[in-house]
Amino acid sequence: MSPEIAVDVGGTFTDLVLRTGDGQVRTYKSSTTKLNIALGIFAGLDRIAADLGVTRGELLATCGSFACGTTIATNAILERKTARTALLCTMGFRDTLLIREGGKPNNFDMFVDYPDPLIPRSRTIGIDERINAEGGIERPLAEADVEGAVALMREWEVEAVAVALLWSIANPAHELRIGEILRSSLPGVPFSLSHRVNPTIREYRRTSAAALDASLKPVVQHHIHDLEERLRAAGFKGTLTFVTSNGGRASSEAIINKPVFICLSGPSGAPQAASRLVREEGIAEASGNIVCIDMGGTSLDVSVIQGWEIPSHREGSIGGHVFGVPSVDVETIGAGGGSIARVDAGGLIHSGPESAGAFPGPACYGRGGTLPTVTDANLVRGLLSPDNFAAGQIKLSVEAAVRAVREHVAEPLGMTVEDAANLICFTTEQNMVAAIEGMTVQKGLDPRSFVLVSGGAAGGLHAASLARELRIPTVLIPRAAGVLSAYGISTGDVKFNFTRSAFSSSVSFDFDRVGTVLAEIRKEAIDFLEGMGVPDERRHLSFSTQARYAGQVWHVTLGVPDGRIRDAEDLAALVEAFHVLHERLNSMRAEGDPVEFVEWDVLAVGRNVNASPPAEPQSTGPADSAERLRRVVHLRELDGPTAIPVYDGPRLCVGQVIEGPALIEDPLTVNLVPPRSTAVVTAQRGILLSLR
Repeated sequence: MSPEIAVDVGGTFTDLVLRTGDGQVRTYKSSTTKLNIALGIFAGLDRIAADLGVTRGELLATCGSFACGTTIATNAILERKTARTALLCTMGFRDTLLIREGGKPNNFDMFVDYPDPLIPRSRTIGIDERINAEGGIERPLAEADVEGAVALMREWEVEAVAVALLWSIANPAHELRIGEILRSSLPGVPFSLSHRVNPTIREYRRTSAAALDASLKPVVQHHIHDLEERLRAAGFKGTLTFVTSNGGRASSEAIINKPVFICLSGPSGAPQAASRLVREEGIAEASGNIVCIDMGGTSLDVSVIQGWEIPSHREGSIGGHVFGVPSVDVETIGAGGGSIARVDAGGLIHSGPESAGAFPGPACYGRGGTLPTVTDANLVRGLLSPDNFAAGQIKLSVEAAVRAVREHVAEPLGMTVEDAANLICFTTEQNMVAAIEGMTVQKGLDPRSFVLVSGGAAGGLHAASLARELRIPTVLIPRAAGVLSAYGISTGDVKFNFTRSAFSSSVSFDFDRVGTVLAEIRKEAIDFLEGMGVPDERRHLSFSTQARYAGQVWHVTLGVPDGRIRDAEDLAALVEAFHVLHERLNSMRAEGDPVEFVEWDVLAVGRNVNASPPAEPQSTGPADSAERLRRVVHLRELDGPTAIPVYDGPRLCVGQVIEGPALIEDPLTVNLVPPRSTAVVTAQRGILLSLR
């Protein structure tokens, strides 16, 4: 097997995982360069090459695949650095992006600003045309209006065009014709047609998805082409893929055509890694119920897995803009190692969401940062080694960290520097607890029946405190915790969704039309898997439909076994499955009501057959043999400064037991074993914490 590389480009660090030809896994980090993600990636490749004793070219020449999770789409939207885009819509509907779906995400919060539309009304042009809900043409397309719009867009020097006409999902003829005109009249300017991007029945979501997709195309194309050209020039001849919001991987061509599918690319890898690792570790307490956290330098990502099922949805939004494509259900908050702490005018402390990033970074990085961060606080608490941070890439300054915490937190609050550092971490942890409760308690789930999987370079110092607060008895800190998302990418499947809208009701079901739609998306899915080089035995197609009772506004995702509805018997089985699902989700069923089906979807999956390295035999050696030193730490749970043992993680053997308080240092992360807890080294060389 050829070596494989997986990369997760975060806001502060770029994480890399190398899977060698014999199945071994090695992990690395480099600083992210926001202006050009390729620089951070190639710095990481140089570290891998140096570790293996080869050149970068020799490494890439033998590499079979390169998978990349990136925040380029997310950052472009949040930072308002998308392309200058125009929107063509049906005449009279220029306000779709302004009106949205009415109201705010939280109507009780009067201080939340109503988000500006991604494409302003001044660059939205109405086109005289009209198609009805049945697909009939009420008013033919006025091509003169399109030509006039082209002339305006030339004056505006637009870089991309979104097209979203009413009921294009029922009949895309007008959108397709506009696409032909744009291709010939504005050569080189990318455009997105709403019925292809997100063929949903909902007008705003379809328009918003098309607007996002079009505005991202020039940005994403630039970054992907740049990265691909650099890799090829450096000797890479393998397959390049990018991680999608649903946790799968797709070709660079597929992402360039639909960049909206990578809006949540980065965070989607962690829950897949958590599910796989808990299975492989054989943790009986999990029963498939997992809370996964991924705490990096900029943010904390939280996901909840039930019965081994990684939840997904189509409600994703960034910066207030809904993109509506299938996405892993992940909650992200500004609580990372680089989150900045501050004291407000009323004397209250806050942590995040602002982050110091990698440059200038926390004060202790010595890169010009002067504000205290969570990393500075942990250094002051004695939990980090100044000389062994991020595999020794960054030498930390204790003096700078103390100065930042004292000036901005300790002195304003009249407390010692050590107490201020503990307060910063406690405040951050409370924000993290609230995020987890929002994904569990507020949804009727009892976190005490879950296992907490901690990921991210900063997660191991806080995971036990979160678990204790939530009364989660067991915490798994995997060996690859410092690069959890990248590890999930390396073991993830090839995936992509294909969707069509085709309304039909159980009382007058159109077998021919639905059959044609299912056949079309089946072909698209198979063509995609063939293009990705997935052999037949590793292909899997999962069909579903968006269904509802007649008169309902919202619908649910219902599986369609075998992707075929051939006769009345198949339809009856599908309707009964809907009744059962609706009752499970909403505690009621209405068997006398018609069931309506509005969309049809297939998830094309190419199974990843990579396995984790084989479990290592249990050792009976004493943990003391791996004790590196003792370090004085300042913890709220301890009575004053206390010297605790620090263990060298790579030297610990499987089965060894460590009683807290203690620290376990790995090259890319540090794990805290707090008082009243026990750590056991697992078969995969992770750390399993049991809290008392």
